[in-house]
Amino acid sequence: MEKSQLKKILNNIKDIPTLPQVFVKLTELVNDPRSSAKDLGRVVSIDQSQTARLLKLVNSSFYGFPRKVASVTEAIALIGFNAVKNLCLSISIFDLFADSNGASGFNREKFWQHSIGCAVGGKVLAKYIGYPEKEELFIAGLLHDIGKLLLDQFFHDIFQQITTLVRERDMLMLEAEREVLGLTHAQVGQMLAERWKLPFKLVDPIAYHHQPRKSRRFVKEIAVVHLADILCRAIDLGWGGDNRIPEVDKESWKTLNLKLSALEPIMREMEREFAEAAAIISNYQLRN
Repeated sequence: MEKSQLKKILNNIKDIPTLPQVFVKLTELVNDPRSSAKDLGRVVSIDQSQTARLLKLVNSSFYGFPRKVASVTEAIALIGFNAVKNLCLSISIFDLFADSNGASGFNREKFWQHSIGCAVGGKVLAKYIGYPEKEELFIAGLLHDIGKLLLDQFFHDIFQQITTLVRERDMLMLEAEREVLGLTHAQVGQMLAERWKLPFKLVDPIAYHHQPRKSRRFVKEIAVVHLADILCRAIDLGWGGDNRIPEVDKESWKTLNLKLSALEPIMREMEREFAEAAAIISNYQLRN
């Protein structure tokens, strides 16, 4: 199947989830220099469930504030407009795909664990490379494999062929996707992210986390998600659909300027933070 064909099919599927209007409005406010924290707070507070879950995330050890953050406006003032928008995005996407069970036998729970592990890896790597906006790398890691969910939900038969091939040949899902579909989950995820009009700083890590050299922008962000994905596989944080560990791209490794000796403490920190992050951000916990 050609990319153009799949794109046409995606455009004709009415049930493909769209991002909530709350997030769309948030994006407009974030891009408007006249907006205030109160403006954003009013929009987020329209959805009481999202408000409660957002405050739960902000009060987690991810931020480590010494006192409890009691309101959305206070959260916005402390962590910034973009951070709040990105956290609302993650909550929205969990909601969109949380209750859907594909027909392929793909383990959604372990998939989300892998995604959360990659998100945590993005955050930990941000600290090690001195990247200031850790939330962006957290969200990029969380969404990097979103194309797999779309394939599972809307292209059952094709995805079933892919997962069967992965099991029978013990191959990377990426390779099986190319053989069966002629496209990869990264390309499908890119199409969905573009349809959602997500910022390119999120779109590109989704599109190129397996092939970092194909992009010439947001190189560092892509390199972080690329490495975080591989480290998650190495330490078994969740399951992305296959049992293989891809090679680290040499150019991405150079971009991050990490020492080999840093990998062990990075992975230990990822394991420590994963359990709490999974409990906090998982759909079941966020709904409470």
